[in-house]
Amino acid sequence: MGSAPFPGGRNTRIRHHGLDVYRVLEKNRFPTPSRQTYLKLSKGQLYVVLLTTFLAFCTLYTPQPILPQLVTEFGVTDASAALLVTFTLIPLGLAPIVYGYFLQAVPARTMLRIALAALILDQWLIFLSTEFWQILFLRGVQGLILPAIFTSLMTYCASMSSPRRVRSVMGLYVAATIVGGFSSRLLSGYLATTLGWEWVFLVLGTTLVAPLFLTGKLKADAQINFARLDVRTIFRIVKIPEYRNAYLSLMIMFFVFAGVLALTPFHVREMDPGVSSFTISLLYLGYIVGIPVAAFSDHITRLLGGVRNTLLFALGITMFGLGLAQTTSFAMLFLMMIILAAGFFLVHSVLSGYLNDVASEHKGVVNGIYVSAYYLSGAIGSWMPFLVYEDIGWRTNMLLLLLLLGLSIIFILGLARRETEKVTRDC
Repeated sequence: MGSAPFPGGRNTRIRHHGLDVYRVLEKNRFPTPSRQTYLKLSKGQLYVVLLTTFLAFCTLYTPQPILPQLVTEFGVTDASAALLVTFTLIPLGLAPIVYGYFLQAVPARTMLRIALAALILDQWLIFLSTEFWQILFLRGVQGLILPAIFTSLMTYCASMSSPRRVRSVMGLYVAATIVGGFSSRLLSGYLATTLGWEWVFLVLGTTLVAPLFLTGKLKADAQINFARLDVRTIFRIVKIPEYRNAYLSLMIMFFVFAGVLALTPFHVREMDPGVSSFTISLLYLGYIVGIPVAAFSDHITRLLGGVRNTLLFALGITMFGLGLAQTTSFAMLFLMMIILAAGFFLVHSVLSGYLNDVASEHKGVVNGIYVSAYYLSGAIGSWMPFLVYEDIGWRTNMLLLLLLLGLSIIFILGLARRETEKVTRDC
């Protein structure tokens, strides 16, 4: 799966069916955003934030490459094992709806250090667990902790950078999440193969002790600005076609991407029952392609002549990569992962920037829905394909995901041409 989404962009007033978008939003009476105060983020503090981001994000997808090993260890079904990822992602998707009610007035440093201490304890308890239900419960608890950590870290990146630096700083934040995503999978496979699956959680929990102390040096007056959503707010936003089509495109893409990432370890184990968890984890090395893709997404958008053209290009890449899933070669599966990651991260980068450029006002609301759509679709995609996996097999499952992926063409084409071209000219 992808990086923790935190779209960032410039204000761009556009026209929507003859009206300025910001006027449509004001008509719907969204809350007026508060004035943002920018504090100086020193290099040392930035390094602390990025290190904490990297290590915290390492804990998110840790179980993925070792799921087949856990199935054998505890005698559970594949679908049950997949819940170890799903249970952690669901709270991240619900965070903008639920967490905003008590995070807005909390200093970022306080929330961050409390959450880090809780995460360390959670990882150590997983190390000591002897029953599968205990691990599943603790992964659910972890999902409740991570939104507070990611929100605090993003707050520091956004509120302690000048308007000119915030885009580049957020780019570093996204890069840290991507590196954390693939590093954790690689480390998880290695430790599970050499020491045992439980050591994965002990090592990651222990490494978090360093940022727990280092975050004490961060400035304490940054306030968490967490967008609070309600049902009426969500419906008002998604009634606007540009937002609705962008969200649906993202949800389909991430559902498919998450499904492939979750099913692949089990397919590799079917191909070679004796394969190690470390060998499985090597497949996720292709994940790192997301860093240059995200970094150059603006240049790619200009080169291809618009947001919509870029999204269609990225979709074509992703569909081609998914087509490689019909092979039975480990090398081709490795190539599949690279191509899928390139296509998905291009979609993710372009859509997040597009939404922020379209939303001249109330970016917090638009981004909050984006975060929810991102993680909820990933949570469902990490588990639902397992319900039919044993009955229909790998190839048929991949074909169904490919057909589902093709549906996103409808929503990409639904993005207004003049608005996507407007965003491109302003890049």
